[in-house]
Amino acid sequence: MRHPPIRLALAALLGFGCGGDDAGTADDGSTDAATEDAAVSDDGAADADARDVPDVPDEATADGDTAGGRSCADPDPAWLLCEDFERGAGDWDAWAAGSPFLDSPGTSDRGRVRLSGEEPHGGSWSLHMPAEAGSGYQGASLDWYACDGEQRANCPLRSFDTLYFRAWVRFAPDHRYVHHFLSVGGSQPDDFWYHGTAGCLPNGVLHMGTTVDFHEDTHASFFYTYFPEMSCDTRCERYADVDAICAGCLERGLPTCEEQPQCCWGNEFAPDPAVAFPVGRWFCLELMMQANTTDGTTANHDGEMAYWVDGTPGHRVGEMAWRTSPTLALNRARLQHYIETEDADGFSNRVWFDDVVVSTSPIGCE
Repeated sequence: MRHPPIRLALAALLGFGCGGDDAGTADDGSTDAATEDAAVSDDGAADADARDVPDVPDEATADGDTAGGRSCADPDPAWLLCEDFERGAGDWDAWAAGSPFLDSPGTSDRGRVRLSGEEPHGGSWSLHMPAEAGSGYQGASLDWYACDGEQRANCPLRSFDTLYFRAWVRFAPDHRYVHHFLSVGGSQPDDFWYHGTAGCLPNGVLHMGTTVDFHEDTHASFFYTYFPEMSCDTRCERYADVDAICAGCLERGLPTCEEQPQCCWGNEFAPDPAVAFPVGRWFCLELMMQANTTDGTTANHDGEMAYWVDGTPGHRVGEMAWRTSPTLALNRARLQHYIETEDADGFSNRVWFDDVVVSTSPIGCE
């Protein structure tokens, strides 16, 4: 179990989010609390076999080199964001002054995130999350939004049906754990702020998203996502105040407890056999989410999510239905290594990131 049920309940009551669609906040959304009684498969997914499609990459992504060696100095026209952390020559304030990332939890604390010249992937600098003891062993999150116009908080958002998100990642050799990792998500174009939807059944209108996470110690990877047809814990009253959770859902614009009053924590979709992330070296992780089509009433099961590790297919899941509103679209990505103090167990889970790209087309690892 990733977190005790009481922590799940507390997080939900406080309105925190924890899945990829709410990440950077404090709820767990782990399906482990629900699998005891809910109809969830071994990997935490509802009817996962019906949703999995063969892990065969598109021709454009098969060789992991769709970017043609492009860089932030010479970006591909499809790139919406390119960040190599070279700006400011290692000075955080100088770098942050021109940063495209907005509303990013933990970034005011250099014990949680800073620039590092220690073995960057490229250039002279990378982003380091040291999870220092003095900072409660916590990580941080850098949040990018597809602003329509000036890159600023509460901006109007551009809408995309498909987004790719690539980052080079290096875990310390003794790295153990993360609460939540890289995510792609979306909202209505006039709705900038994240919504803490932990415990709440999504309604296909407010928000959608998915996260690539991994299990403690093994670093075995999986998708963690919320969607309107997800499996929920129908007996969570044994560890949570269901009425309070449902009241919080209603307050956040999710009256779905009227349909089924229960606790909804993100469902897991894991590859078989397992795909573990490398530890102690740089590796390339690319995440893709494609929204399903809809006529405004019916959600078609043609959404998709996939990730690649060093250009090799990690996992692909099809037949997803995240939205019923055609104006709910993808417009954000989170570069995060989110851990709470009580999760870290007195241990610094260190990680570095470099050469980050968000794009409307496949990126690759060059």
